[in-house]
Amino acid sequence: MAKNKLDLLLKLETDKEENLRINYVQAQQNFVSNQQKLQGLNDFRLEYSQQLHNRAKQGMSCESIKQYNSFINKIEEAINQQATTVRTAKQVEEQRRKLWLAQQAKTKAIAKLIEKKAIEKQVKENKAEQKVLDEFATNIFMRRIAS
Repeated sequence: MAKNKLDLLLKLETDKEENLRINYVQAQQNFVSNQQKLQGLNDFRLEYSQQLHNRAKQGMSCESIKQYNSFINKIEEAINQQATTVRTAKQVEEQRRKLWLAQQAKTKAIAKLIEKKAIEKQVKENKAEQKVLDEFATNIFMRRIAS
């Protein structure tokens, strides 16, 4: 009965570990996705700044320059917001990784306990079997001596 309880516990903990692994993988994907968005914003800002530089060489009105700079400032605000999102996503990823690893250790400990119990049971059974064989051999030996 105890073995069944341990097996059930192992199944529950294994399921929990799998769910935590899935959560961790999703957090990794979210982090990578947010990093890519941040890189895209940085690339866009650079491209837009280069456009401003190239057009300014050809001559632009002050109003156009102000509009370009205003838009670049908005891009930089978006970059700052996205950088915050990336940092948060990294923290979530790390937290979920730690939870998954802790659960993995717990699951391995239960599996190890089950293995230890199985070995103890096998040793006990082997000793009992050896005892029966020893008694049988002793009985045969005693009969031979008595005859």
